Amino acid sequence: MLFLTGCAGTAQYNGPESVEFDAAGDRYLVSCTGNNSIRQRAQDGTVTDFVTSLPDAPYGIEIKGDTLFANVGGSVMGFLLSTAELVFNLNVGGSFLNGLATDGHFLYTSDFSTRKIFKVDPDAGTFTTLVANTVQTPNGLVYDATLGRLWLACWGSGARIKSYDPVTGAELSTYTTALGNIDGIALDCQGRLLVASWSPNQITRFENTFTVPAEVVLNSGLNHPADIDVDEVNGRVCIPNAGSNTVVLSELAGCNTGLLEQPGYSTILAVPNPTDGLVRIDVDIPAPEPFMIFNARGLLVASGTLRPRALLDVRSLASGVYMIDLPRIKKFVRVVKN
Repeated sequence: MLFLTGCAGTAQYNGPESVEFDAAGDRYLVSCTGNNSIRQRAQDGTVTDFVTSLPDAPYGIEIKGDTLFANVGGSVMGFLLSTAELVFNLNVGGSFLNGLATDGHFLYTSDFSTRKIFKVDPDAGTFTTLVANTVQTPNGLVYDATLGRLWLACWGSGARIKSYDPVTGAELSTYTTALGNIDGIALDCQGRLLVASWSPNQITRFENTFTVPAEVVLNSGLNHPADIDVDEVNGRVCIPNAGSNTVVLSELAGCNTGLLEQPGYSTILAVPNPTDGLVRIDVDIPAPEPFMIFNARGLLVASGTLRPRALLDVRSLASGVYMIDLPRIKKFVRVVKN
């Protein structure tokens, strides 16, 4: 199923460039280069302002913890998800910062004009040049926690997909596609690469080994698809159409945990959420209850027993979105681990 939101007539988006799914807020954040703003779309389709009157056009956006980071001109800026307050602003000397990704601690941003990748430490307020010359023009970025590498999508004809070591900046792989002008790149629920290209206008999926033929995921309703994201909770690829001022939410088969659809289940709350490791599940249980934790791919990653009024320790889990399932009482909660 495909959902289309924001036609030119309603002016919901002005030059949408990047979409980021906010799992904790259950919304989609969209950077708009046409009017220097970031907008937010609720699940019911309502679109409102998140940040306006930015000093330059925002391109790549990325959530880390409680903050939405954005490439704005030559700087990386950060806004609290709860209030949109500006809490981070670092000029990295970029010429045209475009793609943005995080490994949960560092941020990585590509400079379209100078063919560099910068590595930003938002806690220290510092940056370094991770890759001094990508050779091909760098665009979208995504961090692959499973393989421990940074994937880069490149602009131009015969566009390449490259990967880099996030510590040393060494190039680990390069693959030349039959696509032209790849703008965005993301990982689906099985760790496969999704890329958005302008020639042709489509979303294409690649195995990360590039040993099997590529698969066209979507090639309708797109007009210059830009910096995509994957909503792993609802199993969707989120696509900003820079050429038509629209955002497409297209379902990815098999990419959610399924708990949302099980009969009799209801949601509960967890605090804090997102969490750095210790979380309190807001449920009144008179006795210990078994729990299971599923990752965004629907795989069981942990289990145990939750005691009344006890904190649940998820520090051992990698950064990401998880479903905590209390099967005996049919309750579940979505938790974001920083």
